[in-house]
Amino acid sequence: MATVNFIPCKKQNAFSMRNEIEYILQDFKVCIEPEKFNCDHTANYQTYCEDADKTGCIRLISGKDCCPETAFQEFMATKNNFKKADQTMFYHYDQAFKDGESISPKTAHEIAVKFAEDNYPDFEVVIATHVDNEHLHSHFIINSVSFKTGKKLHQGPKTLLKLRAYSDQICQQYGLTTLEPYTGGKSKSLASREYRAAAKGQSWKFSLMNTIDTAMKTSGTKAEFIKNMERQGYSIRWESSRKYITYTCPNTMSCRDIKLHDNRYLKEMMEREFELRRIEAAERRHAASRTDSPAAIAEQPVLLSDTGKAGQPVLQSRADLGWDRRFGEAAPCHTGTERVVTHPAKLSAHKVGAGANQQKPAADTADVVTGWETEREAFFSAEAATTAPDMDTVVDRHSPDLAGIGGSMVQLGRSLERLDNSVPINDTTTKPQQHTGRKKKLAIGQKEDDHSGHDFEMKM
Repeated sequence: MATVNFIPCKKQNAFSMRNEIEYILQDFKVCIEPEKFNCDHTANYQTYCEDADKTGCIRLISGKDCCPETAFQEFMATKNNFKKADQTMFYHYDQAFKDGESISPKTAHEIAVKFAEDNYPDFEVVIATHVDNEHLHSHFIINSVSFKTGKKLHQGPKTLLKLRAYSDQICQQYGLTTLEPYTGGKSKSLASREYRAAAKGQSWKFSLMNTIDTAMKTSGTKAEFIKNMERQGYSIRWESSRKYITYTCPNTMSCRDIKLHDNRYLKEMMEREFELRRIEAAERRHAASRTDSPAAIAEQPVLLSDTGKAGQPVLQSRADLGWDRRFGEAAPCHTGTERVVTHPAKLSAHKVGAGANQQKPAADTADVVTGWETEREAFFSAEAATTAPDMDTVVDRHSPDLAGIGGSMVQLGRSLERLDNSVPINDTTTKPQQHTGRKKKLAIGQKEDDHSGHDFEMKM
């Protein structure tokens, strides 16, 4: 596994170019013993000091269209020949292999030479492979002026991407591992400033994400989602002609969906989620209309103990059995030959014929993952709770009037209690009678308005 890096040099002049060339050509960095030249560098790693004897060692240096020992003079001659010995003088790159990579110094230097020849065919390059570290790496000093055309070399921001891709291609040819493709885009991970703001609870972007999550729990369509977001003070630009959704926060900060650190906030994922909700809502309405309608309940088949010609139980609907008739209504008379019997085979055939005129079932969406499964479940749970029928209505429609029968029995029991015990019960719930005064005893034949019993004393 190898990676290519650019080594910047701020001082672009002849002296800095000479110093860079001399640095990469130091003997203690490029010399290696012959017996270790073609062996695994990790297993035979050995450092050398500057004063060590390098007699008999192999120097891992090469020059493309130049001699490494006289590269500086050749570079300056090319520049002076085309009168371009100013501004950018050279470029410096290195190719480093991973620590522990099973590779020999010979192979590493061959890869470096091939890399320089293929990428800089018209320029002079000094190549040096350093073995003084545990990981092998090669340096490249490239003359900025072409010795063939005299044109200057320009390395842009995308040049490094191309060099890394070609380095991986060469490593694959030699059977080495490679890095993951480098896209050069910004990472979706949090920046340091955004991370600190999120830790303090002051990140407006996280507030936006929380608001979107809340709105998705109560929105079944795109229009409802936009309306719920606007109620929270956010404005949304969601157009079919635009690739991204743009959110404008109450603090006037704008943010695209691609900057929200999760793929489920992308426009295509949001549109797919609302389409799944539309399909599921249609399926729920269709299932409710088939099971809750009075016609569907009356036509549901019931298994009877009567047997048909084949000696098997038969199925009849509630309407045929008279379960939907009121009390006292006469049932229609059917003779033995006129009795309507629905055989299971005929019933299945009838269902098949009736289903031919219905719409085709929607495609199976169970395997589609959008990242909004939890919010979708919360949305339909809240919708089912608001549209649930009253329990009294359900009992009155689908079962006998048990509440009415129980109430009548309670009233009958209270009436019987009054007949058996005529003396009122005095308890905490009984209001005491109010006595206004003592009642006068009447004699036999005396009326209530008769004042004969009063003694009137006349005083003069």
